[in-house]
Amino acid sequence: MIKIITAILILISSVASVYYAFGGVMKPETALVYNKAAMSRLGIQLLSLFLGVGGMLLLVPLTFKIGGTMLIIHSLITIICFIIIKDWKGGIFEFIFLQIPVFIVWTSYPVSVLEKFKNFLS
Repeated sequence: MIKIITAILILISSVASVYYAFGGVMKPETALVYNKAAMSRLGIQLLSLFLGVGGMLLLVPLTFKIGGTMLIIHSLITIICFIIIKDWKGGIFEFIFLQIPVFIVWTSYPVSVLEKFKNFLS
């Protein structure tokens, strides 16, 4: 059961990471928390790119832990930005969302779920 939950969380995290990364790279001025924390445009774009790469690395079993670590680092940087601008409510929500990549890395990659899915298709 945990492997199924992990597989679903991996897919959701990857899609969300790529979606938010694309938005942050194309329109960094919409990332208000980073703008209010006085992060430069290039810094926001690089952080967004970091998020997208981390989300993509989650999908590959060999780079799974690296991708999860990148998502955790991104969340910690975002929490720091919330602390800088003194938005405690946003920081608490980000801390709650930080638990998703921590749980994913802790449970490890659900290879058995992918094998079952592959066998189902063939």
